[in-house]
Amino acid sequence: MTDVWRLPAIAPWEKKCTKHPTQKPLGLLSRIIMASTKPGAWILDPFAGSSTTGIAASLLGRRFLGIEQDETFAKISKARREEIEDIKTFATYKRKIPDIVKAEDTQTDCFMCHEEIEERLPFLEDE
Repeated sequence: MTDVWRLPAIAPWEKKCTKHPTQKPLGLLSRIIMASTKPGAWILDPFAGSSTTGIAASLLGRRFLGIEQDETFAKISKARREEIEDIKTFATYKRKIPDIVKAEDTQTDCFMCHEEIEERLPFLEDE
């Protein structure tokens, strides 16, 4: 056993919309999200950058809230989100991440949300 994950660097297809100076590989963020959340969970990224975390969250059936103060990167985030709204692009991205493929092969409907969850965020509840 080892305590180090071996993952490839950022693939060229991941930088289709932009080059962010600290962009992380989708495989890394997917693995972290799978290890720490369940489908339908909220993922908060207060320094969203180009929203790689948001892309990984979407691919894994999680909800995402990203915060980014740089307008350039906020626009890139929006473009990336719009890109994966295309079902073919969404499916292509999922197939390119080995951990997602492996998880879906071993668990049926592992990352699919079949209905929208309408619950409110706990900190927004009326007192």
